Amino acid sequence: MTKYKFEYKLRGRAEQFISALKRAGLSGAIIENSFREYAVKVSVSREENDLGAAVLYYKPKSDTFSMSVHELKDSSVAALVEDCWHEQQNVAGQPGDGYAIYVDGSFSNGSTGYGAVILRDGKVVDELFGTVDAEKVAGTYQIAGELAAVEEALKWCREHSVNEVSIYYDYLGIEKWATGRWKTNQPLTKEYARIIRDCPVEIHWHKVDSHTGNRWNDRADALAKKGAGSLQLAADGSDLVTELLETTDAWIEYLMVRGIEACFDRIFNEQFARILIVREEEAVGTFDLYNTKKKRLSPYLHNFRDDPLRQQIESWWKEFLASTVS
Repeated sequence: MTKYKFEYKLRGRAEQFISALKRAGLSGAIIENSFREYAVKVSVSREENDLGAAVLYYKPKSDTFSMSVHELKDSSVAALVEDCWHEQQNVAGQPGDGYAIYVDGSFSNGSTGYGAVILRDGKVVDELFGTVDAEKVAGTYQIAGELAAVEEALKWCREHSVNEVSIYYDYLGIEKWATGRWKTNQPLTKEYARIIRDCPVEIHWHKVDSHTGNRWNDRADALAKKGAGSLQLAADGSDLVTELLETTDAWIEYLMVRGIEACFDRIFNEQFARILIVREEEAVGTFDLYNTKKKRLSPYLHNFRDDPLRQQIESWWKEFLASTVS
């Protein structure tokens, strides 16, 4: 049985980190008695020599992790441990410290849009979206949106004196054309390659899988759809996906402070967010929160093994909703 609210998430990320350490020739192990509400320690060793511990931290509001090497005994190995941490962060599709931008493009009903989510140290600092000029699209559909998202993101970096950034994308051409691994045969891709080549910002490219639950990639997709004019809007003109994400974050935090472990899964079809209710490292129920024109912030609870728990969460949802509306 877990003692701390975020132990489930911390343990999962620690195990990914330990795998990265192993690939680098190091050994790692979770220090079981080190768990705290937002942290856990991983012992690091090499050839049975104790090198100290790395400390992993979880930030529930942004659903991100960070790592510190200040408890390592051997400072010479710190850089290698940090490299292992960044490796598993990239595998997990999660941004680390510094600036990270998720980009995406969309095509709908003859219109192409772009979207980008800009984060600093795991926290959203800006969002970009817009429509790509039809003359520039020239029959390339959503690809023009994918490339425009990168171009607009880099423009934002220059305007805000950001010299280094990690860009997360789901369309392979974004990196391939930028690095010259794919030939640029069309005006669109030639211009894109030139912009990247002339850009003073240092870019670190990261491929993520689309529609697999990466919250920031899903958000970039929603922004791109908004740019293309195909995102669902409420009668009052508000962005339903943004409202859904913000409400989901607040609801998970509401549950956490009441001793209920809740994990964000993903947004499905821009209609509902899935939240897994966890107990003893195992999902014991599912809370789907719909937010469409017909179902505004409507929950659907299923797969609960514990009926009293289900009733308690239903009661808390009513309290939560009342507190957010008032």
